[in-house]
Amino acid sequence: MSPTPLLFADIHHSGDHEGAWRLPSSPIEQINDPGYYLDFARSVQAGGFDGVFFADFVGYDPLVSSVIRWPFEPTTLAAAILHEVPDLNIVITSSTVFTTPEQLYRTFRTLHALSDGRIGWNIVTTGAPKTARAFGNITVPGHDERYQVADGIVDRLRERWGSDRPLLVQAGASDTGRAFAARHADVVFGATPTKDAARAFRTDLRRRAAEAGRDPDEIRFLPGILTTLGATGEEASALRDTLDGLVTEEAARHMLAMYGISMPPGAFDDAVGALVLEPRHNGIRSRAGVLGEIVEKIGPSATWRQLVATIAGSRGHLSVTGTGADVAAVMNDWLDDEVCDGFIVKFAHSPGGVTDYVASVSPHLNARGIGHRAGWPAAARPLTIPRHEPTSHRRST
Repeated sequence: MSPTPLLFADIHHSGDHEGAWRLPSSPIEQINDPGYYLDFARSVQAGGFDGVFFADFVGYDPLVSSVIRWPFEPTTLAAAILHEVPDLNIVITSSTVFTTPEQLYRTFRTLHALSDGRIGWNIVTTGAPKTARAFGNITVPGHDERYQVADGIVDRLRERWGSDRPLLVQAGASDTGRAFAARHADVVFGATPTKDAARAFRTDLRRRAAEAGRDPDEIRFLPGILTTLGATGEEASALRDTLDGLVTEEAARHMLAMYGISMPPGAFDDAVGALVLEPRHNGIRSRAGVLGEIVEKIGPSATWRQLVATIAGSRGHLSVTGTGADVAAVMNDWLDDEVCDGFIVKFAHSPGGVTDYVASVSPHLNARGIGHRAGWPAAARPLTIPRHEPTSHRRST
C-alpha cells in the first residue's frame, strides 16, 4: 500500500444526493457561474485534497425537470481551474466511444503541458442510448466490444504520450472492466458499501494487475464515500432524512435506469422483489449486483422507496452519516486495514457539505499526511507501461 493515501473530491453542482438541489440552501442559481466551481476547487484544496473529479454525461434526458444537468463542458472548465488553483489535480471524464483517439491525444497532451502534469483521464466506454442519440443515433457496440476497442485506443495513446501522459483512471467493475483496469489504470474508483466488499475488490484488482505483468502497488483502489455531516449525529441524521424526502419518483426512476433497473410507474411504495437487469441495457451493468445486495440487507419487505433512500446519494458506495469525527473514524479504519488506497469523497449537498467536511473531517486526515498532492501517483514516480500485442480490433481504431 502507498504510504500516502490519495484523496479526491467529487465535484457536483448541488451535491451528490438526488434531493440536494431542492434544499432551500441549494445554490441552484449559481450553477451557471464558473466562479462557483472555482470556489469549490479552492475549498477542497484548502482541505488537503489531492484533486477533484468531474463526471460527465452527454445527451439530453427528458427527466431534466427532476435531475439537474451539468451546464459546462468539463475539459474547458478544468483548464480554468487548473490555471486558477495551483497544486490541485483534476480528473475529467472522456469516452473512447464518442471521442476520437486524436482528440483524446491532443486534449490530454495539452492539459498535461498546461498544468505541469496535474491532469487525469477517467476512461469511460459509454453505451447510453441518450448519448448515441446526441451523436446522430450512431450504433453503439456491445459492452465487452467497447472495452476491446478502448484497450487498443489506450495502448496507442500511452505510446504516443510517453512520460507526458495523464493519470489514467477507470471505474468499471464488471469482469471485463476490471481486466481493463488491471492492464491500464493508475487509479480505480469502485462502489463498495462495506469493508469486506472493498477488500475483495482491491484484492482482485491487485491479483489481476500482477497477472498482467504489473507491480500491484502501481494501481490504487479508491472507493466512493458519501458524507452527510452535522454538528451532532442527530443533526446529521435529520439532514439525511430531509434529503431523502426531497427525491421525486421521476428522479428515482432516472437513477435506477442508469444501472439497468426498471421501476414500474406508481410503484414507489411497492415491494421490490428480485432486482432484474434489463437484458438490453448497454450502460453501467455492475451496479445492479450492488443494489441487489442492498435490497437483501434491507429485508424481504424492502420497497422501492427504501432502496432509493439508501442509494439516493451514495448510489451503492459507502455512506456515512454523522459528525466529522464519525466520518474520519470510518475512513481511517478502512485505510488502517488496507482495504483501499484512499477515497473519492462525495458530498451529500454543496457547498455546505464541502465546508462542513473541510472544517470537521479534514483535520483528522491531514494529521496523517493525507493531501496537498502528496498521494498523486504521477508526481511520485514514473509508472511501468506494459506492452501488449496488437490485435485486429486495435488496428481498426
